[in-house]
Amino acid sequence: MFLHIKNIKSLFYIIIFATSLSACKIDFEGDIYTSDLMDVLENRTQIDIPMIVSFQVSSCDEDLYDLHSRLSDYFLEYSYIGCEVGNDFMSYVTSRVRVPINSSQDDFENTDSLIGYLVQEFDDGIYVYTMLNQLSFDMLSNYVESQTFQSLDLSESSLIVNVHNDLRYLNLSVFPGFVDGDPTVYVEDYEMEKRDILTILNSDSSAAHLQIYGWSPIFYIQNNQI
Repeated sequence: MFLHIKNIKSLFYIIIFATSLSACKIDFEGDIYTSDLMDVLENRTQIDIPMIVSFQVSSCDEDLYDLHSRLSDYFLEYSYIGCEVGNDFMSYVTSRVRVPINSSQDDFENTDSLIGYLVQEFDDGIYVYTMLNQLSFDMLSNYVESQTFQSLDLSESSLIVNVHNDLRYLNLSVFPGFVDGDPTVYVEDYEMEKRDILTILNSDSSAAHLQIYGWSPIFYIQNNQI
Protein backbone atom coordinates (compact mmCIF):
# COMPACT_ATOMS: atom_id res chain seq x y z
CA MET A 1 0.00 0.00 0.00
CA PHE A 2 1.43 3.40 -1.00
CA LEU A 3 0.77 6.83 0.49
CA HIS A 4 -0.64 9.45 -1.85
CA ILE A 5 1.85 12.27 -2.46
CA LYS A 6 -0.46 14.77 -0.72
CA ASN A 7 -0.55 12.56 2.38
CA ILE A 8 3.24 12.32 2.34
CA LYS A 9 3.48 16.11 2.22
CA SER A 10 1.01 16.42 5.11
CA LEU A 11 2.97 13.89 7.13
CA PHE A 12 6.16 15.84 6.44
CA TYR A 13 4.65 19.06 7.81
CA ILE A 14 3.32 17.26 10.88
CA ILE A 15 6.79 15.92 11.63
CA ILE A 16 8.35 19.37 11.18
CA PHE A 17 5.72 20.94 13.44
CA ALA A 18 6.23 18.35 16.17
CA THR A 19 10.00 18.71 16.01
CA SER A 20 9.87 22.48 16.32
CA LEU A 21 7.93 22.15 19.56
CA SER A 22 9.83 19.22 21.01
CA ALA A 23 10.24 19.40 24.80
CA CYS A 24 10.48 16.43 27.13
CA LYS A 25 12.95 17.37 29.87
CA ILE A 26 12.78 19.67 32.85
CA ASP A 27 15.65 20.30 35.29
CA PHE A 28 15.50 21.78 38.79
CA GLU A 29 18.15 23.41 40.97
CA GLY A 30 17.32 24.68 44.45
CA ASP A 31 19.15 26.08 47.47
CA ILE A 32 18.25 24.85 50.94
CA TYR A 33 19.51 26.51 54.14
CA THR A 34 19.63 24.40 57.30
CA SER A 35 18.18 27.25 59.37
CA ASP A 36 15.08 27.28 57.12
CA LEU A 37 14.60 23.56 57.71
CA MET A 38 14.68 24.11 61.46
CA ASP A 39 12.22 27.01 61.24
CA VAL A 40 9.73 24.96 59.24
CA LEU A 41 10.08 21.97 61.57
CA GLU A 42 9.89 23.89 64.85
CA ASN A 43 7.18 26.37 63.89
CA ARG A 44 5.14 24.08 61.61
CA THR A 45 5.08 26.83 59.03
CA GLN A 46 5.83 27.09 55.32
CA ILE A 47 8.85 28.83 53.84
CA ASP A 48 9.04 29.60 50.11
CA ILE A 49 12.52 29.41 48.60
CA PRO A 50 13.97 30.20 45.15
CA MET A 51 14.63 27.53 42.53
CA ILE A 52 15.96 27.60 38.98
CA VAL A 53 13.93 25.60 36.45
CA SER A 54 15.21 24.74 32.95
CA PHE A 55 12.72 23.45 30.38
CA GLN A 56 13.89 21.86 27.13
CA VAL A 57 12.68 23.42 23.88
CA SER A 58 13.63 22.82 20.27
CA SER A 59 14.93 26.35 19.71
CA CYS A 60 15.24 29.64 21.56
CA ASP A 61 13.90 31.35 18.41
CA GLU A 62 10.42 29.83 18.66
CA ASP A 63 7.42 31.56 20.23
CA LEU A 64 7.64 30.72 23.94
CA TYR A 65 4.69 32.78 25.20
CA ASP A 66 2.35 29.81 25.65
CA LEU A 67 5.06 27.82 27.42
CA HIS A 68 5.70 30.64 29.91
CA SER A 69 1.99 31.01 30.49
CA ARG A 70 1.65 27.30 31.23
CA LEU A 71 4.71 27.00 33.44
CA SER A 72 3.69 29.99 35.56
CA ASP A 73 0.64 28.00 36.69
CA TYR A 74 2.80 25.35 38.36
CA PHE A 75 4.89 27.43 40.76
CA LEU A 76 4.27 29.92 43.57
CA GLU A 77 6.15 32.57 41.58
CA TYR A 78 7.56 32.48 38.06
CA SER A 79 10.07 34.81 36.37
CA TYR A 80 11.67 34.17 32.98
CA ILE A 81 15.48 34.50 32.91
CA GLY A 82 16.46 33.55 29.36
CA CYS A 83 17.00 30.81 26.81
CA GLU A 84 20.32 29.24 25.86
CA VAL A 85 21.98 26.04 24.65
CA GLY A 86 23.07 23.65 27.41
CA ASN A 87 26.03 21.30 27.69
CA ASP A 88 24.02 18.63 25.84
CA PHE A 89 23.60 21.04 22.86
CA MET A 90 19.86 21.28 23.52
CA SER A 91 18.04 24.59 24.04
CA TYR A 92 16.61 25.37 27.47
CA VAL A 93 14.27 28.04 28.77
CA THR A 94 15.49 29.03 32.23
CA SER A 95 13.25 30.63 34.83
CA ARG A 96 13.43 31.61 38.47
CA VAL A 97 10.56 30.26 40.58
CA ARG A 98 9.66 29.85 44.23
CA VAL A 99 8.75 26.52 45.82
CA PRO A 100 7.67 25.58 49.36
CA ILE A 101 9.32 23.76 52.23
CA ASN A 102 6.66 22.09 54.37
CA SER A 103 6.57 19.86 57.42
CA SER A 104 3.63 17.72 56.26
CA GLN A 105 2.67 16.13 52.96
CA ASP A 106 -0.88 17.52 53.20
CA ASP A 107 0.46 21.05 53.54
CA PHE A 108 2.62 20.60 50.44
CA GLU A 109 -0.26 19.22 48.37
CA ASN A 110 -2.35 22.27 49.30
CA THR A 111 0.22 24.66 47.83
CA ASP A 112 -0.47 23.76 44.16
CA SER A 113 3.28 23.87 43.55
CA LEU A 114 4.65 21.35 41.07
CA ILE A 115 7.67 20.59 43.24
CA GLY A 116 8.90 21.38 46.74
CA TYR A 117 10.56 19.98 49.83
CA LEU A 118 9.38 18.17 52.95
CA VAL A 119 11.22 18.13 56.29
CA GLN A 120 10.30 15.64 59.02
CA GLU A 121 11.93 14.49 62.25
CA PHE A 122 12.42 10.83 63.22
CA ASP A 123 14.36 9.04 65.96
CA ASP A 124 17.61 8.93 63.99
CA GLY A 125 17.51 12.40 62.47
CA ILE A 126 15.81 15.14 60.47
CA TYR A 127 14.91 13.94 56.97
CA VAL A 128 14.53 16.10 53.88
CA TYR A 129 12.62 14.91 50.79
CA THR A 130 11.90 16.21 47.31
CA MET A 131 8.14 16.34 46.81
CA LEU A 132 6.18 16.21 43.54
CA ASN A 133 2.55 17.15 43.02
CA GLN A 134 1.67 14.20 40.81
CA LEU A 135 -1.64 15.68 39.62
CA SER A 136 0.11 18.86 38.48
CA PHE A 137 2.92 16.84 36.90
CA ASP A 138 0.42 14.73 34.94
CA MET A 139 -1.35 17.88 33.72
CA LEU A 140 1.93 19.43 32.61
CA SER A 141 3.01 16.19 30.97
CA ASN A 142 -0.32 15.96 29.11
CA TYR A 143 0.16 19.50 27.82
CA VAL A 144 3.68 18.69 26.62
CA GLU A 145 2.48 15.49 24.98
CA SER A 146 -0.34 17.32 23.19
CA GLN A 147 2.23 19.70 21.70
CA THR A 148 5.16 17.37 21.06
CA PHE A 149 3.86 13.76 21.12
CA GLN A 150 6.29 13.16 24.01
CA SER A 151 5.51 13.02 27.72
CA LEU A 152 7.66 14.40 30.50
CA ASP A 153 9.91 11.86 32.18
CA LEU A 154 11.83 12.77 35.32
CA SER A 155 14.34 9.99 34.70
CA GLU A 156 15.70 12.30 31.97
CA SER A 157 15.83 15.26 34.36
CA SER A 158 18.32 16.46 36.94
CA LEU A 159 17.28 17.56 40.42
CA ILE A 160 20.07 19.47 42.14
CA VAL A 161 20.00 20.67 45.74
CA ASN A 162 22.68 22.96 47.13
CA VAL A 163 22.66 22.48 50.91
CA HIS A 164 23.94 25.57 52.77
CA ASN A 165 24.81 25.03 56.41
CA ASP A 166 24.25 28.35 58.15
CA LEU A 167 24.13 26.76 61.61
CA ARG A 168 26.85 25.08 63.64
CA TYR A 169 28.75 21.89 62.79
CA LEU A 170 26.59 18.94 61.71
CA ASN A 171 26.77 15.47 60.14
CA LEU A 172 24.75 15.03 56.97
CA SER A 173 23.84 11.60 55.56
CA VAL A 174 23.11 11.71 51.82
CA PHE A 175 21.18 9.10 49.86
CA PRO A 176 22.78 7.58 46.71
CA GLY A 177 23.35 9.98 43.83
CA PHE A 178 26.12 12.48 43.18
CA VAL A 179 27.66 14.63 45.89
CA ASP A 180 29.88 17.49 44.71
CA GLY A 181 30.21 15.61 41.42
CA ASP A 182 31.25 12.27 42.95
CA PRO A 183 28.90 9.25 42.51
CA THR A 184 27.72 7.35 45.57
CA VAL A 185 25.98 3.96 45.80
CA TYR A 186 25.42 3.85 49.56
CA VAL A 187 24.20 6.36 52.11
CA GLU A 188 27.29 8.51 52.72
CA ASP A 189 28.08 10.71 55.73
CA TYR A 190 29.52 14.22 55.37
CA GLU A 191 30.78 16.63 57.99
CA MET A 192 29.67 20.21 57.46
CA GLU A 193 31.09 23.25 59.21
CA LYS A 194 29.15 26.49 59.36
CA ARG A 195 28.96 28.14 55.89
CA ASP A 196 29.87 24.87 54.10
CA ILE A 197 27.91 24.02 50.93
CA LEU A 198 27.17 20.52 49.63
CA THR A 199 25.77 19.98 46.12
CA ILE A 200 23.55 16.90 45.73
CA LEU A 201 22.36 15.57 42.36
CA ASN A 202 19.66 12.90 42.30
CA SER A 203 20.19 9.40 40.93
CA ASP A 204 18.00 8.04 38.11
CA SER A 205 16.28 5.71 40.56
CA SER A 206 15.40 8.51 42.98
CA ALA A 207 14.00 10.58 40.10
CA ALA A 208 11.90 7.62 38.97
CA HIS A 209 10.69 7.10 42.55
CA LEU A 210 9.73 10.76 42.75
CA GLN A 211 7.66 10.52 39.57
CA ILE A 212 5.93 7.27 40.61
CA TYR A 213 5.32 7.93 44.31
CA GLY A 214 5.54 11.71 44.63
CA TRP A 215 8.48 11.79 47.04
CA SER A 216 12.15 10.91 47.18
CA PRO A 217 14.66 11.22 50.06
CA ILE A 218 17.62 13.58 49.63
CA PHE A 219 19.48 13.59 52.94
CA TYR A 220 19.06 13.59 56.70
CA ILE A 221 20.78 15.46 59.51
CA GLN A 222 21.94 12.99 62.12
CA ASN A 223 20.31 13.30 65.53
CA ASN A 224 21.76 15.63 68.15
CA GLN A 225 23.54 17.69 65.48
CA ILE A 226 21.44 20.84 65.75
